[in-house]
Amino acid sequence: MTKEARNERYPRLFSPLHIGNVVVPNRFVVPAVTTNFAEKNGDAGERLINYLAARAEGGFGLVITENLGVHETGRVMPRMGMADCDERIPQLRKLAQAVKRHGAVLFGQISHAGRQTRSRITGHPLLAPSPIPCPLNREMPLELSVGQIGELVEAFAAAAMRLKIAGFDGVEIHGAHGYLVAAFLSPNTNKRSDAYGGPLENRMRFVLEIISQIRERCGAGFPISVRISAEEFVADGLQIEESCRIAKALEAAGVHTVSVSVGVYESFNSLSMITGEQEGRWLHLAQAVRNSVSIPVMGVGRLKRAEVAEKALANGQIDLAAFGRASVADPALPAKARDGIEDQTITCIGCNICLGRSARPETICPVNPAVGDEARFHIAGSTTPVTVLIEGASIASLTAAWLAAMRGHQVFVDTGSEPIGGMQTWRARVPGMHEYGEMVAAVLGRAVRAGAKVGSRPPRWDMRWRERRALAISNDVFEIRPDAVTTADILARDEIGEDGREAVVCGSDIAATEAAIRLAAGGRKTTILTQMRDVAHDAHPGYREVSRKRLAALGVEVVTRAENWRDLLKGFAPQALVVVGELAPSNETSYAYPHGVIEEADSGWIDDAYEAGAMTAGIYNTANTFLALP
Repeated sequence: MTKEARNERYPRLFSPLHIGNVVVPNRFVVPAVTTNFAEKNGDAGERLINYLAARAEGGFGLVITENLGVHETGRVMPRMGMADCDERIPQLRKLAQAVKRHGAVLFGQISHAGRQTRSRITGHPLLAPSPIPCPLNREMPLELSVGQIGELVEAFAAAAMRLKIAGFDGVEIHGAHGYLVAAFLSPNTNKRSDAYGGPLENRMRFVLEIISQIRERCGAGFPISVRISAEEFVADGLQIEESCRIAKALEAAGVHTVSVSVGVYESFNSLSMITGEQEGRWLHLAQAVRNSVSIPVMGVGRLKRAEVAEKALANGQIDLAAFGRASVADPALPAKARDGIEDQTITCIGCNICLGRSARPETICPVNPAVGDEARFHIAGSTTPVTVLIEGASIASLTAAWLAAMRGHQVFVDTGSEPIGGMQTWRARVPGMHEYGEMVAAVLGRAVRAGAKVGSRPPRWDMRWRERRALAISNDVFEIRPDAVTTADILARDEIGEDGREAVVCGSDIAATEAAIRLAAGGRKTTILTQMRDVAHDAHPGYREVSRKRLAALGVEVVTRAENWRDLLKGFAPQALVVVGELAPSNETSYAYPHGVIEEADSGWIDDAYEAGAMTAGIYNTANTFLALP
């Protein structure tokens, strides 16, 4: 298939678009995604530069940096990139050169956190339109004076000019997600009675003054985007009707494109949708905005496949497609779509480890451990190739096989009787979690393409790693019900049969929660007992919300804060199926050794885990080990 023929499948995605005085070569966008890859002093260092350059090299037509602070009072994270002084320009110029070298257009998102940060990060009192604390951070901000507002308008404009000097093609004003510009726009957070509060015309004054100042400094043709939350999903928050009016005013003020997102901190799960939730969920909001303006509109909503984005373009919902977490998972997503090898795409599974950053402060990704570490993953061949045997085929083991094979080692993966994908193959059987099966297929394909021989065993080897499984188990349950089974016993089953017995799941970790979902979906009357206040207590908050809905839909009774769980458990019939998970967090981890214990000649363990954060920690530990092989 020729390149031209391949592009015929996605003619709109691969068509250029004028934004102000620049031409974006295609409609694939890396939107602003927080990474914490900047340096501690706020400079754009090598990690951030390499991360963004890799996405430009992978074919994204428009790359937008994560939020760059315009003023020291607006830092939102310790490693936030800054554009607050002229001393930042040299490093910003290196960033611009690295991205544009690959033909991409580069915008810098300029931002001030407002109340959605902490004074221990900024070193200053928090600032906001009105003295209303963020419900999550719970720190009271100071109400900005009119003079301070003018200073921040100047800070935004000065930051835009610095980016232009550094070679950026445009800027995006962050007016979404509850940050300072959004806080002025929203009646939820703006209770002022002066010229900057009250009716929408006044609430827009701050952003319109910023736009005016940027145009005056940078020129009318210098591209300006504004990101907005079309729906905030909070009381008295912005809704789509008012957001369309905002978009019209932005266009009239000279803005060249609008990026349509959703949510604020309190409603963050609406923005950071998880596994199983609809791709393109918020595109209808982008379409409503697009119908209100004549400038290009960018849409978000868990876009991860070119075909979904192409359809949205064809249906007139959007003009630009923002692949946020999908660009974290696979920086070459557009190139693979262009070249007809989409089956090699490493698709995002929506685990939200990149957003939750449960293992470390910067963005990490279980399917792409190279994210933010691109330089180290430009793998050199081994000078002393050896035969490597890996017993087990979890995601961590398949990652190890990929890296070792890329180094030139001869790699064999012996799965034994265990499924390829390990516990993530178990998880793919849970209703709504089929995307985990896509992850297994993707990382398996990556290992095989690198040269790993999966499903075979060499007659002899130089190095051998063995896989073990980790699951949290509350062993106290067995004292009451010695006949109980573990969550692994349920999750590992291909099918959940109905034998008439009621099921009681003792625990609320994500493995226990999803074991209950599988049991209930199989037709069993199911109850969860836990000492915790919610289900999926060890998982990303989005999983808790979705799991609650799934359990309710299946009729599962959930008993939380059950300090008397022993008495409750004794009340179930002796024939009830009792499943043991984690009733409350502890330091005890139960390991299973499907391939046997470590022998003296073995090189070490590879850890498989069920919960995405623990799985990712095992993957990163394994990746570090195999990158260090001679």
